Amino acid sequence: LQHPDLLVTDRVGLELVRNRMTRESFPPADAIGWRVCMAARDRGVFVRPLGDVVVMMPPLSIEEDELVQIAEAVGYGLSEVGSGHDAVD
Repeated sequence: LQHPDLLVTDRVGLELVRNRMTRESFPPADAIGWRVCMAARDRGVFVRPLGDVVVMMPPLSIEEDELVQIAEAVGYGLSEVGSGHDAVD
């Protein structure tokens, strides 16, 4: 999953940042993580925000097509939130 506001922090969460080089955070009032998660729900996927980290914890028995659905939904959320937000590259 590639996006200019995305910094992969571990295998469970995706950290959303204004600038990947400096790791500058978004202002907390922007609630970027929450907004990405709400947009992912439009695609039928529930992921959890912890600040600006989008947490995904699928079961070990998940099928590949379900993983694709999660990735696409989070990508959709990033695009929806990013299209209305001034991210720094």
